[in-house]
Amino acid sequence: MTERVDAEIAEILSLTLGRPVAAGDDLKRGDEAKWDSLKHLEIIFAVEGAYGVSFSPDEIAAVTGASDLKAKVLAANAA
Repeated sequence: MTERVDAEIAEILSLTLGRPVAAGDDLKRGDEAKWDSLKHLEIIFAVEGAYGVSFSPDEIAAVTGASDLKAKVLAANAA
């Protein structure tokens, strides 16, 4: 499951940011110039749509990279 989530989150990031992102890359918001506040919301909404999870406003603000997105998805699937 973890590898599949890695690949799917990488695909979401690739499509949203307009550049390749490899599965398993822990891309950080602060390291990616294209990951601005609007792209941040697009990424959150894409993850919510793909996995049926919901991020609270505090969780949205706390997401700093791909690993946070993955952790949210895996935690939701474990519950």
